Amino acid sequence: MRRILFFSLCALLACSRKTAQLNKPMEQYDAIPVEDRLSVINIPVQINLRELEKSLNQQLEGVLYEDKDLKDGDKMMMRAEKREDIQLQIEGQTIRYRLPLKLWVKYDFGITALEANGDIALNFKTDFSINPDWEMETHTSIENYEWLRQPKLKMGALNLPVGFIADIVLKQSRAVIARSIDEQARQNFNLRQLVSDTWQQMFEPVLISPEYNTWLLVNPQSIAMTPIVTTQEMLRSTILIESRPRVSLGSKPVSMTPAPLPLFVLRNAENVQQDFFIQISTEVPYAEAERLAKSELQGETFREGKRSVRVEDIELFGQGTRLIVNTRLSGSYNGNVYLSGRPFYNERKNTVDVRDLNFTLETRNFLHKSAGWLLKGTLRKQIESNMNFLLDYNLAELKNQLQTQLNEYKVGQNIVLDGNLDELSIRDAFLAADGIKVQVALRGKLNVQVNGLN
Repeated sequence: MRRILFFSLCALLACSRKTAQLNKPMEQYDAIPVEDRLSVINIPVQINLRELEKSLNQQLEGVLYEDKDLKDGDKMMMRAEKREDIQLQIEGQTIRYRLPLKLWVKYDFGITALEANGDIALNFKTDFSINPDWEMETHTSIENYEWLRQPKLKMGALNLPVGFIADIVLKQSRAVIARSIDEQARQNFNLRQLVSDTWQQMFEPVLISPEYNTWLLVNPQSIAMTPIVTTQEMLRSTILIESRPRVSLGSKPVSMTPAPLPLFVLRNAENVQQDFFIQISTEVPYAEAERLAKSELQGETFREGKRSVRVEDIELFGQGTRLIVNTRLSGSYNGNVYLSGRPFYNERKNTVDVRDLNFTLETRNFLHKSAGWLLKGTLRKQIESNMNFLLDYNLAELKNQLQTQLNEYKVGQNIVLDGNLDELSIRDAFLAADGIKVQVALRGKLNVQVNGLN
């Protein structure tokens, strides 16, 4: 009889220990909600017409053409000297300009050689285009001329062949002017070199917030240019770099391998989204969250009448959109209980908190049968009040820091970022396999000033 009672007691104890074991909720994580969209960096391009005019006038000074040989077949010696400054005008993708010249002519009439002076104005035009390799190409030609003062001889019966003289002036001046325009275009607007350098720089991480150790990776995808628009004083266009930027917090990311510079593409600005979009993710790793929770709860004892339990351990993991808090207890109840709640970002405290924390359905059903007093006690509320985890980065301050850094931030010798962050939107926290994440979306506009293009 004693043996039967002994085996019955053992069976009862074994059964009670078995029922104290709850099935662990399945660990599960939804796909990270990343908004994959292109961002646009605007690089203003402008050529100041007056600066180009000034450079051209400085280069074309004094005598532009001189023929000192009277016996070279044209029976003439000639000197063409700039009379007034060149004046430029822009029409579409054509630059027109007028070059007034003073002429000195000595003509061999056979019986004698006579000298004459005159003034002529040559009207040029330069068409410019951009090749597929981003090289700017210029085509200079003479449209027409006008005599401001025809050369007059000192002996009345002899007439100079002014048409022949004009043809020589046109022929010689066109070569000089075209060469000067091409040189100015190369010196003042080396588009390919500047675009190539800028494109390469976009693959380098940019430290935009030393305080928060924040790095911007532009991650360029494509490049294009808007049609050139002209005003009275300027040639204007915009280089558009489409990118998928991201921000990294912490140590400097590895530089991306630069892609070759894409071929030149002309694109209307109206067809391109003009805002700049950055997503920043910051997180509380589960190990850190568990450490913080244990520092407040591990070893704590909770009483309800004559019964009490002690918190021995805490484990955190995700199940879809909910955080599971696995709490191992000892005392009047030995075993695990599972609570579930929704993480959210508390902007006021800069923490990830957990709201609506409650026992899982299976835990409630089990405790109703074996330890209903736990459902009525302070354990759940005390655990919920300690489920708040401070973020390493204050996201509102980070946004302000980024805005400050993006005001004329010098990236390289010739490249300056100039941005404006119009909107900061913070999503509620969500769960990933490695921790509780908070995602921030920053929208605005980002321009890049490139010396040589501006």
